[in-house]
Amino acid sequence: MSELAMEVWVARPPSAVFAAIKEPFQLRRWYGAPPGAVRLGESGGEPVGELFRVHLLDEHGKPFVQRGRVVEVLEDEGVVLELAWEGGGALGPEPTRASLMLRAQDDGTRIELRQGPFSSPEEQEAHRAYWELCLERLKRVVSGEAVPCFEECWEESSGFVEPLGMAAYAVLAGVREAGASPETLAQLEETLYTHLARLPEETARVLGAVLRERLKAGLPRR
Repeated sequence: MSELAMEVWVARPPSAVFAAIKEPFQLRRWYGAPPGAVRLGESGGEPVGELFRVHLLDEHGKPFVQRGRVVEVLEDEGVVLELAWEGGGALGPEPTRASLMLRAQDDGTRIELRQGPFSSPEEQEAHRAYWELCLERLKRVVSGEAVPCFEECWEESSGFVEPLGMAAYAVLAGVREAGASPETLAQLEETLYTHLARLPEETARVLGAVLRERLKAGLPRR
């Protein structure tokens, strides 16, 4: 049995880091998705001690789940969790306990991660990679960066129910995340939806079917 220990530093006070842990709007931007995976959403978790489930897709589009519960919350100091995985591959199904503690240091915060015990070195290394990615995203969120969030993008695109509409939204979101100006986004949105609306129904249906099948088959490999 072994334990994982990691530390990162961020140039923000403990209260700001704790807010990113406590507030759902910030939490969903950094927590839950291992390398190659996408976080889809979370259910449960309130109050402390209640089971929560983080729903994810792996790099191949296969769903899996992180389940756990919050054991203890220390205001502006950190949080203690119990975690396990359903279908998490090398992360393993065995439950472990993880703590994220916040220590004021050098006009910023040292974030201390401890987790274990792990039943194998492979599980420990898989969790190291997991937390390295999560903590890097946490640093970005705390620093004020708009880290992309599936839940938010999904909510924003809820009106685009047809495949071509969803594809157009994906293009718009991608251009926005690349840093395009509001003026450019407005022009692109007007162009896309003006011309898509003029497509004959039969053409739109065929193109939608092509898009569905291409997505099922996965992206072409180079």
